[in-house]
Amino acid sequence: MILGAASYNNTARDNGWAAICDGTANFDHPDLRRFLALWRRTRAQGPLAWSNLPPLLKPYLPDAAVYQRTSSGEERRWRVVRMGSHFAQIMGNLSGKFLDEVIPAGTLPRWYAALDATLGGDGPLRFLARVDNSGMPFLTGEYFTAPLIGEDGSASLVLSVGRFTGGRRWDEIADEARLALGLGRPA
Repeated sequence: MILGAASYNNTARDNGWAAICDGTANFDHPDLRRFLALWRRTRAQGPLAWSNLPPLLKPYLPDAAVYQRTSSGEERRWRVVRMGSHFAQIMGNLSGKFLDEVIPAGTLPRWYAALDATLGGDGPLRFLARVDNSGMPFLTGEYFTAPLIGEDGSASLVLSVGRFTGGRRWDEIADEARLALGLGRPA
């Protein structure tokens, strides 16, 4: 497991977050498995930048969000560069907004930790999380996340492609994921 994933899972457990990070990127949803294969194929040619995202990945943009980490002194913030139409149906269209302005304070640390874990890694991560911020807690999201190169040449962007499902309780989904990852049940 990638260190960022282990660290995220420890923090999630300690804070009672309804979220899990899978550093193996072993996706359940077939669309995300296909996207991962395309990502790996295009990534093999070098780091990917938002400004010239390969055409193979563009059909997934309605299901994607792109986040940018900004810093001013010691203050770190995340801004939504783009939110695709399918993603926005669940989360609301947050394009151009800073997360700390639109995400409830109680769930903001979970968002920041997921984005920081992704940016700190060198490859894709899989996240599972209950959708807590849109009034739809019956939904669970499965997310592909990976770092992207920004216009300045640094890895300051995160691409997230999501699939949302309902009908199963979060604790059932989380127990299955924890067992598969060898994390055990939370205390």
